[in-house]
Amino acid sequence: MEYMVLKITGKAFTSSDLLLRYIEVIRALSKTHRVVVVTGGGEIARRYIEVARGININSNYWLDEIGIWVSRLNALLLIGALSPFTSPTPPQTLEDIIRAAILYPVTVTGGLIPGQSTALVLLQVAEALGASRVYYFSAIGKVYSKDPTKYPDAQPLSEITVTELKRVIEQKILPGDYALVDLHALELAIRSNIEIQILDYKKPELLFEALRGQNPGTRILPR
Repeated sequence: MEYMVLKITGKAFTSSDLLLRYIEVIRALSKTHRVVVVTGGGEIARRYIEVARGININSNYWLDEIGIWVSRLNALLLIGALSPFTSPTPPQTLEDIIRAAILYPVTVTGGLIPGQSTALVLLQVAEALGASRVYYFSAIGKVYSKDPTKYPDAQPLSEITVTELKRVIEQKILPGDYALVDLHALELAIRSNIEIQILDYKKPELLFEALRGQNPGTRILPR
């Protein structure tokens, strides 16, 4: 059975109504695919990291660890809703993810190790499982010519290559505050020829359009 690998931004985990829609989409997909879901930490992770800094935790290692555990808590929400068709706990290593993906129709995981974004985890999982495409439900929904939060004239793009994207994204590698897709993830996409389909996190049903060959977001081509 073919593997499907997708990432859900942490922003989605603030709405039970939205999560119910993701759960229905994942259930439908699991009938024809082995589904692996990577969850982000989102605003809750950023809040915890802010509190940590307020009590003088300044090590990026510990700040990253806090963000990772929040992303795993988000994973547990989906695991509980999708049980018994999922691994009962979020896998904590790439090897554990592969093992769970073989055994269960659905695997849900958060971050893995400090210094890595969940976007990189998404690409690592796809590479390990031989998936040629990943689906990334992003807070922005599309790639833009510039940062749309800073520039009103930013234009949405239907397609962009990894090489072009490297030139337009502004990297900000801080715990809990990663760019749309960080450079390490993009390099992995090129290395293993993996296409990244960006989708709007508020519309989980867009995944079905993407599977029918449409492009409801932005395709990041691995070249």
